[in-house]
Amino acid sequence: DYGPCDADVRQVFHLSGGYELPFGNGRRFLHSGGWVNQVFGGWRTYWILTLQDGQPFTIPCDIATSSGMSCVALMVPGQNVIGGQHDVNQWMNPAAFTNPPVVAANGQTDLGPLGGTRGQVAGPGFHRLDFSLFKEFEVTERTRLEFRAEFFNLTNTPNFSTPLGPTGGTAVVSAPGALDFKSSNFGKITATRDTPNDPRQIQFGLKFYW
Repeated sequence: DYGPCDADVRQVFHLSGGYELPFGNGRRFLHSGGWVNQVFGGWRTYWILTLQDGQPFTIPCDIATSSGMSCVALMVPGQNVIGGQHDVNQWMNPAAFTNPPVVAANGQTDLGPLGGTRGQVAGPGFHRLDFSLFKEFEVTERTRLEFRAEFFNLTNTPNFSTPLGPTGGTAVVSAPGALDFKSSNFGKITATRDTPNDPRQIQFGLKFYW
């Protein structure tokens, strides 16, 4: 039984770079020394942008169909897997999943009780923008002072975790009773990917060169 693994994200976009603002001494605009250059010159920006789809995960059966074997829930025809709420309280549609038949006899060759294919659902995507702003001040001909302002998760976008089960395996939520498709906990997301470091963080720094 094969299916997509946790690293199988369909679409990933990364963009990083830097830009030196064209102001101040020796630059295109406000080409001047003195206080004009000290205020407007020497500014640089850097950024890292990450946009990616959610990671696939597997919904298991909420009953045992055979002794000592796990199984994968079947998809219900006509039901949208992310229909309904599709939020942190219920990421996937409970009505979209059903259990395969249980084993009818020892030694049967019908593999139906093992269920369907893995990786039926994709979790929340990951979207993050880190941004920094640098400024250099000329102190003397041989020394300078660098100011840094760094913004992690600039847009303060929450990146939610995949709904995982109590064992951290292929179950669907982190609350008790999660394996019951009819449970109010089914599909609930209770954490972010980088907990506790997901909120926007801002830090400032000074660095002296001589």
